[in-house]
Amino acid sequence: MLKHYWKTAIRNLLRSKLFTSINAIGLSVSLAIFLALSGYVQYQFSYDKFYEHGDQIYRIDYYEYQEGEPVLQSAQTHDRTAFLIHEYIPQVEAIARIYFEKAYVFTEDIRLTDQYMFFADSSFFKVFPVKLLSGAPETALEAPRTVVISKSQATVYFGDENPMGKTLYFNERLPFTVTGVFEDLPENSSLEYDFLLSWSTLYFYGWIAREGTFEYPWTYTFVKLHDNITDVQAVNQQLTKLANDHITTLVNRRHTARQELRPYENLHLATPLSGEIKPGVNPVLLYSLISMAIFILVAAWINYINLSLARSLERADEIGVRKVFGASRIIISGQFLLEALILSTGAFVIGFTLFYLFTRPWSSVLFSDVTIAFPNLTRTTLYFFTFIIATALVAFYPAHVISRYKPVMILNNKLGNSKGKGNVLQQALLVFQLFLSIAIVGITLIAARQIDFMQKFDTGFNASQTISVRAPASTNSDSLRLSRYRAFRNEVLQHPAFRSGTSSMNIPGEEIRFHDEAVHPVGSTNEKKQSFWVMWIDEGYQETFGLNLLAGRNFNPEERGLTCLINETAARALGFDNPADAINTNLINQDDKTVTIVGLWQDYHHQSLRKPMEPVIFYYHHPHEYGYYSFRANVQQGDYMQALEKIYARHYPNDNFNYYFLDRFFAAQYQSDQLFARLLTLFSVISISVACLGLLGMATLAMVKRTKEIGVRKVLGASVWNILVLLSKNYIRLILISCVFAFPVCYYLTEQWLNGFAYQIDIKWWMIVIPGLLVLMATLLTISTQSIRAAMANPAKTLRDQ
Repeated sequence: MLKHYWKTAIRNLLRSKLFTSINAIGLSVSLAIFLALSGYVQYQFSYDKFYEHGDQIYRIDYYEYQEGEPVLQSAQTHDRTAFLIHEYIPQVEAIARIYFEKAYVFTEDIRLTDQYMFFADSSFFKVFPVKLLSGAPETALEAPRTVVISKSQATVYFGDENPMGKTLYFNERLPFTVTGVFEDLPENSSLEYDFLLSWSTLYFYGWIAREGTFEYPWTYTFVKLHDNITDVQAVNQQLTKLANDHITTLVNRRHTARQELRPYENLHLATPLSGEIKPGVNPVLLYSLISMAIFILVAAWINYINLSLARSLERADEIGVRKVFGASRIIISGQFLLEALILSTGAFVIGFTLFYLFTRPWSSVLFSDVTIAFPNLTRTTLYFFTFIIATALVAFYPAHVISRYKPVMILNNKLGNSKGKGNVLQQALLVFQLFLSIAIVGITLIAARQIDFMQKFDTGFNASQTISVRAPASTNSDSLRLSRYRAFRNEVLQHPAFRSGTSSMNIPGEEIRFHDEAVHPVGSTNEKKQSFWVMWIDEGYQETFGLNLLAGRNFNPEERGLTCLINETAARALGFDNPADAINTNLINQDDKTVTIVGLWQDYHHQSLRKPMEPVIFYYHHPHEYGYYSFRANVQQGDYMQALEKIYARHYPNDNFNYYFLDRFFAAQYQSDQLFARLLTLFSVISISVACLGLLGMATLAMVKRTKEIGVRKVLGASVWNILVLLSKNYIRLILISCVFAFPVCYYLTEQWLNGFAYQIDIKWWMIVIPGLLVLMATLLTISTQSIRAAMANPAKTLRDQ
């Protein structure tokens, strides 16, 4: 008996090739998208979850306020905070401070730049249980000039030799002895590093005070709480008390401070603060993507219901004969459920194969630059049974409806005239499907407009034809560093391909490294003393980046350390209603040095439009460690990059030539938004395609039901146009109902997303209406083939066949 039903199920699926293909394509493609997006979301949520007792690790964040308004929100704290934590907070088991750099690391044979390194406390391994392959965690970072390196970098620098006790050189040939090797960190880590340098090295070279200071926050402080501590809020209150008790400059600035713990395992998904080591991801994006993937899968299941009901009318005779010969509702339902089981199994195999192809060998086609967690055998098995069971549950409704057909109605050909709850539910499902399509298309359109707006927005500087080269690390402590740079720049500018050049600590597209909370005008009664960002530049910055000087003048190299330039926002923050009035006034900075404002630049967007315009003070100071040398090029002058590299090699033979095209560097800030837009576009196409497949099934069902009616109308004189309007008006009504629900949802969701940008587009009415029109056009095109065929049919033949 089972063999008979199995053969019948296979035969029925093969006989109805159109419906089987539509269902198989819809289910398999939707499943592939769901697997890909759930894998991406799973990977993002897996960040920092690999440490044992990782839920006890926290970072201390620092906030400053003036009259309740935030003036500084930083991922970094003051380095002295660590010395006082145990006094205030006995709940803390261990403390570790970190200072992040990208370093030039080399031996006599291997030279690599931009290596991720931390200066770390000797207690680092008490907070982060990194697996050491060599060395003792208690002592590896105690002595000055010692370093613990990753296994992969040990291989890079020392090959198969034992790295313990060997020497690595950092930046300006500072020697460090290897005292340990640790297992490589997973890629899904918010703290990315290959080298851990001992914190005591900072004391050794006199770069910081041994007991720390509360001058400004510059270090990342991590703590590990005792096992039984659950009241994090109590710890936060004590951290805040510590800050307000000991940061004496707060009173002078009329500020208050707050410190709080941020769970280490949440760093990747939390709201970013200034100074973050590695950019995270917005969890709203992740929830949006997985929601859309689920919606598309649901839309495919809705198609299955509609297509199954449509197909049931073609099989009415079969059902009637089965019932006449005594087949029960359970038997008939079981037949349809068996077909659903076979179809869903095939769809899962096809969908999983598509997922594998587009996330492994063909990953660059759809998911370039995206890491997707591939499910293991257990998760794959779980997905398989969940998909099969869900499809079976979905198939239960049409099986239940079909099994209720009465033989007398089937054999008298009155089935197509039935109306009732089933028809209402069917239309409701189609409305929901169209609602999803319209909403997704609307969100896609607005997101694309916002990203296009950001890319074309006048940032206030010129990034085109500008090349930024990493400044040499080997000359960080060289007293001749500035004169070496000037000789290098002069030779570059003698080449006809280059028009101007500058040195700067940071370049547009990168967060400014320094800030100053103590700046105020000399003799001013202004009480708005907030945090100012501080840039180190030279006199070439204005011409190279095309900044607009509104008042005053540019730097004079002879006045190094005595003058500064500011932007408009900084002038207003200093209390000048008319920014130009700031020219020739004096400032006192946090080092108690007096400098004169000699120029005012028009505001420019140093970072993405997600961030508001911030006050920036520009000092004439040559950069070290992280600096850049930037040049404006004339691209018509041959191979200018090769010329620049040769000149760089002559002046800095010990450093690698690392460069960036500034326009691409700046645009990289929008990479996550562009990914979001690409995925939304993909979703829109798939969503409309799946909806159209469902409409094709609905149209087919309608044609079968109304074949006799159409024949009668044609006999009575109805034209083909009249028939098309008759068959289409119901779908137009359903689309209008879908729009009523989709438009407000689309507006609300996109408005919430746009709130994450300081500069954003205005949502216009047509951005909401166009998606409805697009879905309407796709709907009419989809049903037109079936409608035209029904309208053009010979009424004599259709009436004879009824």
